[in-house]
Amino acid sequence: MTDSRTSSTGLVPAAGATPVPYMPRPGDSPGPMHDGLDARRTAWLLWRRKWQILLVVGLVVVPAMVATVLAERLYRSSTLVQVSPEGVRVLPSQDPLGASTPGNYLFYVTTQEQVLKGPGLQDRVAARLRASDDARLAAEVPRLAARRTIELVPNSEAFRISYLAPEPDVAATVANLYAEEYITSRFDSSQETREKMRSLLERELESVEKKVQSSETDLVAYAQRHNMYQTDPARGDLSEEKLSNLAQQLIAAESAVVEAQAKARMLDAASADDLPQDLVTELIRGRISTLLQLQHDLTVLRTSFGENWPAVVQKRDEIALVSEQLGREQAAALAQARQQARLNLQLAEDTRARIAEAKAQQQGLVVDLQNASIQYNILRREVETNQKLYDGLLERLKETGVGSGVEFGNVHVLEPALPDATVASPRPGWNLLLSSVLGLTLGVCLVVIREYWQNTMSTIADVEHVTVLPVLASVPFVKPARRLGRGRSRLSRRRLLSAASEPPAETEAPGDRAAALGGRPDVAEAVRAVCASLLLSRSDQPPRLITVTSAAPGEGKTTMVTQLGRALAETGARTLLVECDLRRPAFAGEFGIPPEGGLSLFLAGHVSQPTIHQTDLDSLYVVGVGPTAPNPVALLNSARLGRFLTEMTEAFSFVIVDTPPAATMADARIVGAKTDGALLVVRAGQTSKDLLRRTCSVLETSGVTLLGAVLNGSESPESQGGYYYAYAAAASEVST
Repeated sequence: MTDSRTSSTGLVPAAGATPVPYMPRPGDSPGPMHDGLDARRTAWLLWRRKWQILLVVGLVVVPAMVATVLAERLYRSSTLVQVSPEGVRVLPSQDPLGASTPGNYLFYVTTQEQVLKGPGLQDRVAARLRASDDARLAAEVPRLAARRTIELVPNSEAFRISYLAPEPDVAATVANLYAEEYITSRFDSSQETREKMRSLLERELESVEKKVQSSETDLVAYAQRHNMYQTDPARGDLSEEKLSNLAQQLIAAESAVVEAQAKARMLDAASADDLPQDLVTELIRGRISTLLQLQHDLTVLRTSFGENWPAVVQKRDEIALVSEQLGREQAAALAQARQQARLNLQLAEDTRARIAEAKAQQQGLVVDLQNASIQYNILRREVETNQKLYDGLLERLKETGVGSGVEFGNVHVLEPALPDATVASPRPGWNLLLSSVLGLTLGVCLVVIREYWQNTMSTIADVEHVTVLPVLASVPFVKPARRLGRGRSRLSRRRLLSAASEPPAETEAPGDRAAALGGRPDVAEAVRAVCASLLLSRSDQPPRLITVTSAAPGEGKTTMVTQLGRALAETGARTLLVECDLRRPAFAGEFGIPPEGGLSLFLAGHVSQPTIHQTDLDSLYVVGVGPTAPNPVALLNSARLGRFLTEMTEAFSFVIVDTPPAATMADARIVGAKTDGALLVVRAGQTSKDLLRRTCSVLETSGVTLLGAVLNGSESPESQGGYYYAYAAAASEVST
C-alpha cells in the first residue's frame, strides 16, 4: 500500500500517476564509443583524461628537450652540382659510351643519386680527408655517412650535397670534397670505360679482320671450283635468258613439225586430177590452156561437120595426146610435192629434237648454276657482313680515340659550399614542436584506444547499451556510511505494525539531508534520483519490496542499500533494510548491531521473529543476518522468508533487501523472485560487460523483475558538483 505521508515528500507518486521516462541528467557523459567515434564523446573523454595526456606529453617533451640541450652544435654547408645526361662535345661524333637520352633521364638521375650515396664515393672522400694535414678533417671520417645529405633539387638537374660539422669551414670543405671526388670519379670511370672499350674493339677488330680474309678466300675458291668467275649474278641471268630462247625455239620447231605433218597428210590425200593449186606449174597451166582450146575447137568442128569429119577425128587425137601429157605432168608434180613434204617433215622433226636436247642441257646448266649460286651468295653475304662489321668496328675505334679528347664532363659545380655560421642542429623550437605534437598524438591515441578496448563501463550510456535497462542514476564514489546504530531496543512485531500510523517526523532541510547522505550534495541528489526513478517505475503502484544486488563483489551494493534507506527515511517513509547476504554479512559492522536474533536464526527456526533494530534515523530500521549459516540457499528458499517479507511490507512503507552478487550465487535470484523487483548496482570501471549481460540474463530467467540499474562510482563533472553545492547552500539558507 502507499503511505500518504510519503507521497507528500514528492518521492512517491500519487495513485494512478503516469511513469516518467528516463531523461538525461546534467553531468551525464555522452554515449559509448563502441558504435563509432563521435566528436562530443571524444572531446569529453579527452577532457576527462587531460592529466593522463599531459603526462604522456611531458614524458615525450622533457627527454626531447634534454637531448636537444645536450646535443652538439652542428653547422651545415651545401654545394650545388649539376648532372646533365650528356656532356658537351666539340665534334659531332657519337659517344661510344652511349650517353643517356631524355627518355630514360629519370633512371639516369636515380643511378647518379645512388652513386653519390654509395660507399665508393664515400671511401674516396675518406681517403682525401685522411691524407689532409688538418686533424679536424680526419676526425670527420667516421661520421661521413651520418652527417652527409644528398638530395635532388626538384624540377632541375642539380644535386644539393650538404654536410654537418662542428665548425662551418670543416662542413664547407667536406661538401666541396664530395663534389670534387664525384666529378673525378666520373672522369676516371669514363676513361677506364673507354680504355676497356678500346682494348675490346681492338681485339674484336683483329678477329673480324681474320674472318673477312677467310670468307673472301672461301668465296674465290668456290667460284673457281664451279666456274663462277664473276662476283655478280650476271652470268646466271644470261644462262636463264638462253634457256628462255631455247624454249621459244622449241615452241617454233614444234609448230613447224605440226605444219609439215599437216601438209604431208594433205598431199597424201590429194590426186593428180585434183592437184592442189600451189603444185600447178606454168607447164601444167599451159597444157590445161591448150587442152581447153582443143576442146573448144572440137566442139566447133562437131557442130559444123559432125563426128566423123577428119578434122574432128584429128582434134580428138590431139586432145587425147595433150590430156596424156597433162596427166603425166600432174602425177610427176604431185609425187615431187609428196617427197618434198616428207623431207620437210623429217627436217622439222630433226630440228625439234636438236632444240629439245639443247634446251634440256641448258636447263641442267641453269639448275646447277642456281644451286651453286646459293652457296656462292651465302659466301658473298658472309664476306659483305664481315666487311661491314670490320668497317663499323674500325670507325668505332677511331671515335673512341677521338672522343676521349673532344668531350667535356657533364658534371658541373654550380655553387661551391661556403662556411655558414648559422647553427643547423639541434633546432630547439622545431624539436619542441615535434615532441609536443608527438606526445599529444601518443597521449590522445592511448586514451582513445584504452577507452575503446576496455571491457568495463564508465557511463550511463555504456550500461544502457549493454543491458538495455534504464539507468536510474549515476552515483559518484561514496565511502561506506558511518555507523548508524543507536543502541535502541529491538521492536516487537506488534510495535512495528502500530508504528505505521505514527505521525511523520519533522522534515529536514535539504542541506541537512545532504550531510546525512555522505556529506556531499551531488551524492545526495544522485541517491534521491534513484529513489524517484524507483517510485516512478510503475504507473499503478510503486515497488515497495526491493532487492538490491550486483554482478560481482565489491561493487557497492551494501552502501547503496544504506544510502537508499537513508534517503527514503529522510522523507518520513518507514523504511526497513533486510540483510539477506548470509555469506558475508555487513550490517553488523555498518550499523553496529549485535548478532543475536538475526535473520539466519529466524529462517532456521531458532527464533520466532528476527530482531528489528532502529538506527539514528527515526524512520529507518534494519534486520541483520546474525550468525553465518552453512546452507544459505536452503534457508533463503524456505517459506518463512516469503512470509516475513510480506509482513514487513505491510508494516513498513519500503523494504529494501541486500543480497549477495547474482552472477556467482543463487541467493539473489531466490530472494529477488519473492520481491517486487531488483535494482542492479554496477561499479564504473570495474564491472565487465560480459559479466553484466550474464547477470541480467540469469535474473530474468529466474523470474526476477529488473527495475533498473545504478552506476556506482562514476565521475561527477565539476559543474554538476558546483550546482548541487550551491543548491544545498541556498536550501539551507531558506530553511534557516
